[in-house]
Amino acid sequence: MTTGNAAEYRVALMTWYSYLNYGTALQVTALSRTLRSLGCAVDIVRYTPRTSGAVRPKPPSVDWLVCKTAAKVGRIISYATSSDIDGGKEDLFKQFLDNHLSFTAPCGVAADLERLNDCYDAFVCGSDQVWSPACYDPHYFLDFVADDKLKVAYAPSVGLSKVEDQDIARQMVRLCGRIDALSTREESGSKIVSDLTGREVATVIDPTLLVEGSEWRRMGCAQGAVPLEPYLLAYMLGVNENHWKRIYSLGKRLGLPVRLIPVFRKDLGRVGCITESIGPAEYVALIANASYVCTDSFHGVAFSVNLNRDFCVFERFKRDDSGSQNSRVYNILEKMGLEDRLATEDVAEELLARSVDWTDPNARLVAERDRSLAWLESALKTKTSPLEQKFNVQCHRSLCCGCGACSVECPADAIKVQLDEEGFWRASVDEETCVSCGKCRKACPLIEHGDAAAVEDGQLYSFKSSDEKQLLLSSSGGAGAAIAKMAAADSAGALGCAYQDGRGAVSRFVEPGDDAGLAVLAGSKYAQAEPGDALARAASHDGPLYIFGTPCQIQAARNLMAGRSDVTYVDFVCHGVPTRHLLDRYADWLNSELGMDPAKMHVNFRYKPRGWRERYIYTTDGAVESCNHQRRDPYFLLFEAGQCYGSCCYECPWRAASAADVRMADYWGPKFAKDNSGVSMVLAMTKRGREVAARLREAGTVAEQSFADYAMYQQTENNLAPVFRDVLIVDLANPRTGIKVVCDEFAEPVAARSDFYKRLDPLKRMAKRMLGRK
Repeated sequence: MTTGNAAEYRVALMTWYSYLNYGTALQVTALSRTLRSLGCAVDIVRYTPRTSGAVRPKPPSVDWLVCKTAAKVGRIISYATSSDIDGGKEDLFKQFLDNHLSFTAPCGVAADLERLNDCYDAFVCGSDQVWSPACYDPHYFLDFVADDKLKVAYAPSVGLSKVEDQDIARQMVRLCGRIDALSTREESGSKIVSDLTGREVATVIDPTLLVEGSEWRRMGCAQGAVPLEPYLLAYMLGVNENHWKRIYSLGKRLGLPVRLIPVFRKDLGRVGCITESIGPAEYVALIANASYVCTDSFHGVAFSVNLNRDFCVFERFKRDDSGSQNSRVYNILEKMGLEDRLATEDVAEELLARSVDWTDPNARLVAERDRSLAWLESALKTKTSPLEQKFNVQCHRSLCCGCGACSVECPADAIKVQLDEEGFWRASVDEETCVSCGKCRKACPLIEHGDAAAVEDGQLYSFKSSDEKQLLLSSSGGAGAAIAKMAAADSAGALGCAYQDGRGAVSRFVEPGDDAGLAVLAGSKYAQAEPGDALARAASHDGPLYIFGTPCQIQAARNLMAGRSDVTYVDFVCHGVPTRHLLDRYADWLNSELGMDPAKMHVNFRYKPRGWRERYIYTTDGAVESCNHQRRDPYFLLFEAGQCYGSCCYECPWRAASAADVRMADYWGPKFAKDNSGVSMVLAMTKRGREVAARLREAGTVAEQSFADYAMYQQTENNLAPVFRDVLIVDLANPRTGIKVVCDEFAEPVAARSDFYKRLDPLKRMAKRMLGRK
């Protein structure tokens, strides 16, 4: 199905759906179906969750490495992929979801998610373990939803008995506080959220239990994988062999052959393994037709109850395990009065073999279903206070990259770009002056970026300047300087970024013929540029232009200058821009350590005389100087740790796309490992970009390369914003907090882990040789 429901009340449902997991697919189907039964037009938010090292880093240790390695090897050895089991599982999942769900347009980053505010009346998050600290993603707390939109949490699961990470707990307080109606799936989860927020939190049943068993039987009518004879069905997500012994013993006692849904590679060799493709419909059919079900899965229990199948459930986790998710199972058994179906070691087999009297559990389920449906229906009627907003870049939007394009385009001079409290340049709209024309939105790169092309469509080249003096001044191979010389040769104006002593990175427009001005645009600036009036001057320039900048700045410039054919756009691989507070604390440190004058401080962030691959940062005020290796410099360490970037840097739409003609980067990887003076990557994205690459042959060595090098050595996916980012930025904003203290707490563990991995590189190479891998 595709988006296009015309019902009056439109709801966007934010939950997991993309995993090849039966419970995931069935819960999203059930909640969507239930919302539609309440008169809503429902679309699933087409977003794939991201997980990364977003929690507070810890120094590496041998124990940490052993556990990490063991877990990784265990996953490789144990878990079976769909292709291991059958080739059709993925197709069955897709077919099932397409038959039962409607989706929004793809939402890769927060800017796409925020756009949904323009299309939907209400947003619902849940169910599944979307609130689990182990896979924390703030988007599942509806962080992208505007204040004046209804926000409802239906049955998300925290999964654990407590939230041990205090950074995540603090974020949950803030995020849950924005949600209008709160519920979770387990009593333990409701207590956690209630304790954190001080609010009443309802406990409701899993969405799959909102749909009656008869309806599930109709949806699970697929019979291809269902045995014809009576059978005991086993579906086990754990790896406890004692549980399997009890399953086969129970099957023997009941006189039922065991049929199992495989999860691990080892399951493929067990007696009774089902080899036919099993999708969500087949999963339901297998449970519906089973004489008995053995499981350690929450949804295995839920469907056994809903379909009135005799069952027993095993504890997948040890009770003293801090990561135990057993509370979900305990909760549903208690609600249904089926605690005696828990197959602990002390429960006799003959007790588990007894049939269930479903009279009381069914009555309890009906009561829970009615209560949960009533809660959901009431939540959807919760009144929100509509905000009186004008149609500008701040309407239903939170992200800003500080490019200044909106300010340039505003006909009422209602937008100023200023440093915010976090230390980032950010647009601020005077709502009284705003005329609500919407021109600023068309210029904003975070709203309008549909013309950016996928980087894989570009042609990759290597470039190395033949000008040794210029090569020494450049960050890598001198591509940027060579392209700047093209601008001079074309009598073009140029927009770029320069470092201004005592002020930091500043956007600058260079008039045609100003070679000295072009020269100061060279080199990397690991800081956000103060926009000033440079972009406005470039936009009003009558004549050819070369524009250099971060991907968001280039998109902004292209939005402003749409239709012009005399502009060459050049961006570069950008990992993110750090808070201005970082540079201020760095200046304080150099002042206290060396007596350097912050008002005269000049920074060369990539000091090539000391090396290219081994990077150095050089700073001077004209009287004293400092030159530190990247591993010893607090600015570099905090920058490279990626913990204090702007919010939009973690939601960048251009990691794997570009609105430029040419993208530049350092040419990392083994191909130029012996080169000590620098090589540039040049990715030609357009016909004009390929013309630029051809002209580079006049300035140095150009060679066509495989795009695989770009995909291997450049960042193409966003990382999640660290959950402790707010604490880190507050620390950096405080002049009394030394940068070394902040660096040692947050960035040093990341650098130490990187060092640890580097020391293991010889062992990794040796292991690959032993395994016969390249």
